[in-house]
Amino acid sequence: MSTAQTLPWEEEIEEKNPQWNEPKEGSSKRGKFLTESPSNILLKAEIEQAKRILELKDDWDGEGSAGYSEDTLNRAITFLITHAQWLWESCGISLPVPKIGPGPDGSIDIHWKQPSWELLVNIPADADEAATFYGDNYGAHKIRGSLDARNFNLGIATWLMN
Repeated sequence: MSTAQTLPWEEEIEEKNPQWNEPKEGSSKRGKFLTESPSNILLKAEIEQAKRILELKDDWDGEGSAGYSEDTLNRAITFLITHAQWLWESCGISLPVPKIGPGPDGSIDIHWKQPSWELLVNIPADADEAATFYGDNYGAHKIRGSLDARNFNLGIATWLMN
């Protein structure tokens, strides 16, 4: 189901990734991504559920933890949608639906846990700080590092293709 309203993360994707506004041969248009991806219902539901994080204000746990801003959540959702869209349009792969949850110090965690691998990406509250990630395929490969969450990251996309 599409909406006439442009969501904040859709605007950000269009501005920062204009090459994804034009459809590739055989692929869907960017605006139809969330309605054409097989996992769209679950992904949209997880995004809606994640909005409850905004209800957690400063000291929400009684231990001085920071609250969560709409800007941080929108950056996390933009990161998620950017990677999900690329996997769908470029490879025909539906992104596994992660859990989006509160992280430390007002950051947002995006966590995929699959039977054969997991990946955690932490989007910091400060937009100028790098996001961090950790992945493990429960075998020979582990990844850890930082990235600019404002940009598509092929390494993360490749990990999500496992």
